[in-house]
Amino acid sequence: MREGAAEAIYARQSVDRADSISIESQIEFCRREAAAGIPRIYTDRGYSGKNTDRPAFRELMADVSGGKIGRVIVYRLDRISRSVLDFAGIIDVFQRHGVDFVSTMEKFDTGAPIGKAMLMIVMIFAQLERETIQQRVLDAYLSRSRRGFYMGGRAPYGFTLRETALDGVKTKMYAPVPEEAETVRRIYRLYADPLVSFGEVAQRLEAQGIEKRGGGSFSRSRIRELVMNPVYVRADRQIYAFFKEQGVLLANPEEDFSGCNGAYLYSGSGSRKGASLQGCTLVLAPHEGLIDSESWLCCRRKCLSGSPLSRPVKASWLAGKIKCGYCGYALALKTYHCKTKADNRYYLCTHKQGPEGCAFRSLDAGFVERAILEEIAGKLDNLRLSEPFRTEPSPQERRLRERQEEIQLEISGLLDKVPLASPALMTHINRRAAFLEEEKQQIEARLSRMVRPSAHPAGNAGYLEDLEALSLCDKRAAADSLLESVHAFSDRITITWKI
Repeated sequence: MREGAAEAIYARQSVDRADSISIESQIEFCRREAAAGIPRIYTDRGYSGKNTDRPAFRELMADVSGGKIGRVIVYRLDRISRSVLDFAGIIDVFQRHGVDFVSTMEKFDTGAPIGKAMLMIVMIFAQLERETIQQRVLDAYLSRSRRGFYMGGRAPYGFTLRETALDGVKTKMYAPVPEEAETVRRIYRLYADPLVSFGEVAQRLEAQGIEKRGGGSFSRSRIRELVMNPVYVRADRQIYAFFKEQGVLLANPEEDFSGCNGAYLYSGSGSRKGASLQGCTLVLAPHEGLIDSESWLCCRRKCLSGSPLSRPVKASWLAGKIKCGYCGYALALKTYHCKTKADNRYYLCTHKQGPEGCAFRSLDAGFVERAILEEIAGKLDNLRLSEPFRTEPSPQERRLRERQEEIQLEISGLLDKVPLASPALMTHINRRAAFLEEEKQQIEARLSRMVRPSAHPAGNAGYLEDLEALSLCDKRAAADSLLESVHAFSDRITITWKI
């Protein structure tokens, strides 16, 4: 031991129980190895040896680094650390400061070369024992989780905890909270709409005064977690097939998926937050789910797609009609989103710009559309057709528009299936989508022939008011009936009429 430096005894006890040696007993054993004089005592009670984050141990190492300690004595090696990596670093610090290390039970003294070598061998076995214990704990955890036992944590929104027993073992299970459960169902109903985002769901809940547990508004991320969680689904064979396709390990056989129980999803090498579920495990839970499998899958697939395709594009009602007055190429409607005010909409020429391209730059879409509507209103006012202006659709028109909406919903449903579709399913989707698009075009053509503009009691202004109130589809139908083509220049618009 270095001359002038003190001896130190370090003792640690993680749990005070009958089969563990007390700190006082450890100190008594260490005193027998100490030389003459009074050693410094460092004790940590209630701290594990898996790391070195212990107050007394930090104080000991600070005194070692300060040159105050020349020799450290412990009852056993694992009192210092159970980690070979940590222990190697500690021994390195001791050697750099000329500090000897003694273990009373293993009879090792780093003052001798053989003591250093044997010390490292013993620590390897100490870490092996610790890792074996960890594996046994992990195996027990996996066994309990795969049997559907409650594994701790707060009950998710919509549920509370109640006592139960599984296979004769006491545990807990989820039970619905009626008011929260109804909110969960409302969230799924809202998000199932292809046009509704997480943010819009949050806004609607806030507008209705619905708050999350503990107060405060639902956030987008909170709603996403709720929609993605299989704890809410009444798991049937569709759910089994979905998770099997995702590469999830299914702890229960397919016949157990009866459409009643919710499910626990345990993370593995994959991520529950992302699209990949590889390495996760799905276990049927003892509680009853809140959401039917079709609604849950609709929302889940919408999350997985991460694609704006499920939201129909609001194209211009002048698409196919309006062209550049300079080069004859079509004008495309471009929308630039703005957070603080209404979106900016412009018509741009699709011809490549440049020395050999088109000189057309852009025109405000609102100005262009308003000007064309004014021209249509003036044309209608001049025509003075005998049939009165029809504000209510006929029964035939109503049926066609209902079918139009059904087609759009079916197309949106097909788009939701694209991210997870097999090659065979993709072939079916493409064929069905082509058929629906053809039927949609036929309906639009029939609707366009139903438009019968005539004199309006209020004249030009009255026609303009009626035209501006029309939907996008109705405006497109009117344009198909009346306009042959529209050519836009920087300073004027020219229209070729069909009538």
